[in-house]
Amino acid sequence: MRTLLAAAAFAVAATGCVGSLKNTDPEPLTYRLGAPQLQGGDGLAADLAVARPEFAPGLGTGRIATRWPGRRFDYYAGARWAEDLPALVQSALIESLSGSHRLHSVQGDLGRFRATHVLAVKLQYFEADYTAGALPTARVELAATLGRQSDRRVLASFSVAASQPAAANRLTEVVAALDEAFGRAATEVATRSFDAIADDLARQAADGARR
Repeated sequence: MRTLLAAAAFAVAATGCVGSLKNTDPEPLTYRLGAPQLQGGDGLAADLAVARPEFAPGLGTGRIATRWPGRRFDYYAGARWAEDLPALVQSALIESLSGSHRLHSVQGDLGRFRATHVLAVKLQYFEADYTAGALPTARVELAATLGRQSDRRVLASFSVAASQPAAANRLTEVVAALDEAFGRAATEVATRSFDAIADDLARQAADGARR
């Protein structure tokens, strides 16, 4: 009987210990990027694949990055992107390019359908920069390469950068500034990609007419 009572007491104590070890931290706040609305333009007879972005060290995660004096790199506690940043940027680019209605189709690099052109992007910077003081500046830089799928020919290669001071040193304001900077950078990537595709299609048409 004493053995049973001792075992029961141990089980209760163990249960209490396990309960006290449960994580009571609140769930992190989750944010996503908006897809910028692009201006309309002439339709292009092209099907575009947007590759999953490559990324600079530290930017391949779902955490929201910060940069500090002394080359220190960190992340906000208690906040994250809705998915890892490269996937989030890819999704926003696809949504934005598709919403322009200028292309036959826009899909990811694992899409089911044939693409005529491919857009590859690298995240160079995507962070809240505190190096100038207590009020951060959102900094986004994208390196983009637009190429033809059939022969892997590079048609355009460029970098775009945008920055936006946060209205306050609060997470919601910082995320809003990052979203604004990304929107401007993504819009320029889209505009220059459309131009490169239009030039390529015109060149192909001219080559075909000469044959």
